[in-house]
Amino acid sequence: MMRLAIRVSSASSSGRGHFERCLAIRSYIPEGVFWFVDYESDYIKNKIFKSDKIFYENGKNKFNILKNNLEKYSINCILIDSYVINSKDIHNISNNVPIVVFDDQNTNTIADILICPHPLNYNDTQGKKYLIGPKYAPISNKFSFFEKENSKDKKILISFGAYDSIGITLNVIKSVKKFIEDSKFNLNIIIILGKESPIITQVQHEIRNLSNYKLILDCDKMEKIYKNCDIAIGSPGLSYLERMASGIPSILVSQNKLHDILINKWVDLGCGIKAENSANSIEYALKKLILDDNLHQELILKGKNTVDGKGAERIAKEIINMVSIK
Repeated sequence: MMRLAIRVSSASSSGRGHFERCLAIRSYIPEGVFWFVDYESDYIKNKIFKSDKIFYENGKNKFNILKNNLEKYSINCILIDSYVINSKDIHNISNNVPIVVFDDQNTNTIADILICPHPLNYNDTQGKKYLIGPKYAPISNKFSFFEKENSKDKKILISFGAYDSIGITLNVIKSVKKFIEDSKFNLNIIIILGKESPIITQVQHEIRNLSNYKLILDCDKMEKIYKNCDIAIGSPGLSYLERMASGIPSILVSQNKLHDILINKWVDLGCGIKAENSANSIEYALKKLILDDNLHQELILKGKNTVDGKGAERIAKEIINMVSIK
């Protein structure tokens, strides 16, 4: 019987991607799951299955509550999705419980199964199973099986995660505004952020009195947004994988050094267009994607063929199989 514990980053500053991809995997686990998260959150409480238990560590790098409940609940597998928790530390207190770890940065992670849904190269280590590449993109399959809605005016989605602490969203809004002024295109803009983002007031200021701009906070039905959007401008995180499965071509702008590497990889695979965080670069990429129908369709087809919406199910099967063998 599976007794899975998930230790996941859930602090608002960490974004929603860690939690959402664990939630996608959890949907394929038949038994109840034990969640160990950073802090209390209504957003998380409302999303977690009623059959699951949730514990609060009250810290981004803590796992004492997990440690104290391993034997109590006979936990026989731990899934870790956090940039600030060292899997070696949990391995040392886990009583030989197998560990599954998300590793997006090709670090020397201790794990029985290592997951990276990005096109990175890893050096195999004996005794460790690697689930690497977009085949293991842990997104909900709801993003892969719907027909997009047609609209007279093109809709542009701006999505840099729920938090976006460095404010890339603001720079992109200014770039898009300049592009619309210069090109005279009729474009509708949808901006996605979480309610705890520190840049909400600034975004509202930038789009005040502009009827073609809409800011949506804490959207829990992203598939409805994707149905209506033609192009996205964002970073190469979980939302990008969702957009590929949904058939939305993306212009990718980096938020950090890891993104620089990932964007170059995705562009080499023909899955997106790179833009620098500058008005000229974003304008050029937008014009290219809007005017070139062949490129637009190529990116749609490539994205849907690359991310099929079955990655979470594949990961869950590997975890279940590992536990059954051990």
